[in-house]
Amino acid sequence: MSSSPDLIELVSPHGRARVSRQGAQVLDAQLQGRPLLWLSPLALFEAGKAIRGGVPICFPWFGKHPAGLPAHGFARNHDWNLLEQRADRVCFELRDDPRSRALWPFAFRLTLAITLDSRLHFDFRVENRDTQSFDFSYALHSYFAVGDCRECSLDGLAGRLRREVGHVTTPQPGSIALALPIDANFESAPDPLALHDGDRTIEIAAEGMRSAVVWNPGAAAETVADIGRHWPEYVCVERGNIGAATVTLLPGETHRAGMDLGWYEKGR
Repeated sequence: MSSSPDLIELVSPHGRARVSRQGAQVLDAQLQGRPLLWLSPLALFEAGKAIRGGVPICFPWFGKHPAGLPAHGFARNHDWNLLEQRADRVCFELRDDPRSRALWPFAFRLTLAITLDSRLHFDFRVENRDTQSFDFSYALHSYFAVGDCRECSLDGLAGRLRREVGHVTTPQPGSIALALPIDANFESAPDPLALHDGDRTIEIAAEGMRSAVVWNPGAAAETVADIGRHWPEYVCVERGNIGAATVTLLPGETHRAGMDLGWYEKGR
């Protein structure tokens, strides 16, 4: 357990992870003695500002907002309430308040349970506590720690429509080679996805999350204060529901989804 009330350490026979109360965000994680999630060495730990790395929660919208509201919503910048804590598990809650309603005028309840075992598991739930239906999109914005992103590739998205700003939307032709910068949305994605990193494969499995996003800006990130020269050290492969997969909830309904992360040696 960390001495800070806002930072929780999870431990299991298989690894460790650190979780921040801000954003209910896993900051970094190791499994089987190797890093699974990447936390930028230049990450800015400032109240109310996004922390670069781990698994930020983008909610109730993903990406830029058409009205100029904060990108990726507000959930990653708010402190969540701690509901449950064990050595290998933690559960958080976020409810609407005056800050959230100023940006998104609905009554809601989010819960996120994070469990560390042989894999890292996320159980994500959104409850509509309002008197009217609402739409939302979201993503679990996972930063995976890799040896060098330019030598990595991603399998599982062949044939799925790939959407990028300024590009024609086309089906993905086979594996995604990550030698070049990428910011690609797949509103419909299968399960699981496989990120190949040297002698291992990171497996990203999801339930109830129809979309995927693959992102690393390449050398352009050297001008970003909290990434800089460390950009080759990660690849973002996100799961959630965005674009055409946006979720509509009626009053009283709950959306449930999950994500499992782990890795295995090639040739297993």
